[in-house]
Amino acid sequence: MKKKWAIIEALIILIVAAGIFIFYLYKKGKRAPEEDESILRSVPNDVELSDPEPEPLPNEETIDPEIRSQLEKAEEEKSMEEKKDSVSVDIIVFAGQSNMAGYGGDHTKAPLLTEGAGGEFRSVSDPARLYTIIEPFGFYENTAIMNDFFLKRGSLVTAFINAYYRDTGVPVVAVSASKGGTPSTYWAADAVLSEVEGRFLRTKQWLTDNGYQVRNQFLVFLQGENDCLENISTEQYLTDINVFSSRMFYSGIDKFLMIRIGQIRGYPDSFARIRDVQTELCRTDPRFVLISTGLSAFGPEHMIDSYHFDPEALNLVGEEAGTNAAYFANTRHDPIIMDYATKVNYVPIDYDGL
Repeated sequence: MKKKWAIIEALIILIVAAGIFIFYLYKKGKRAPEEDESILRSVPNDVELSDPEPEPLPNEETIDPEIRSQLEKAEEEKSMEEKKDSVSVDIIVFAGQSNMAGYGGDHTKAPLLTEGAGGEFRSVSDPARLYTIIEPFGFYENTAIMNDFFLKRGSLVTAFINAYYRDTGVPVVAVSASKGGTPSTYWAADAVLSEVEGRFLRTKQWLTDNGYQVRNQFLVFLQGENDCLENISTEQYLTDINVFSSRMFYSGIDKFLMIRIGQIRGYPDSFARIRDVQTELCRTDPRFVLISTGLSAFGPEHMIDSYHFDPEALNLVGEEAGTNAAYFANTRHDPIIMDYATKVNYVPIDYDGL
């Protein structure tokens, strides 16, 4: 009898031990954020940088008459402000350098905004209402610190928002925060941090004051080309991204959504060093989500010069990024997407929907 109970006890111990081991393996594959292997863990929390020199604001007389006429439509058409039937919104800040700004774009080739999909909050030029999103997006959002001198021509933002709204059913309040020709050191400078943070916080405050319910708060980032061109070290790039993202997370941003950089025209691996760092950062850190590798899919025929992609490429990347951002918003899981540089699927670490 004692031998029988000893066998039963041994079996119970084995079953419990097996259960513990299976649970360990499960948690190993779905780690909590504090246990992540982020490549940011080894970089400093701060960096000494000088703020960029203030620039004179552009003269409105230099605006292309065709673009001026196009943007005036945003003031004539009804915006989300008059459509209070949908009061739950997602704030998305679109930040980065010239391919985010749309230097290679063309507003006449951008898609029209899907009705109800969102609005632009002009936190710099008119922080008192929502505008219908019309390309070139963010055209008037210039300050002495973040100034594109009216060089925006048509961005990926409208295509992004159409795809995002199609898959989530939640309108986007879009905020422009792009500046062409900027390395990561620019984005870690205190004046720039204050600029981007201020644009986001003014948007959120206005929405709250006017009866909107803010759901997700994302920042979409497309930047890094200048780090390769200026030979910014990988360590410096990571430090700068850590400083910039930490400030935005502290201000209330939920997730940092990354559109990966592309190439120099005709040299597909020219930006591989920073491109690969961006991939690994999104794979290992639950605060970062890779939503597009699409710029690696396009060759020289889709570039207007050495660095800037044409409207077709921007629209397709915008749609891909918006679709994948919506997947994350709906599921709280990073999307598994095609890596067009390697031709194999990018598979992120699953952080169990965090």
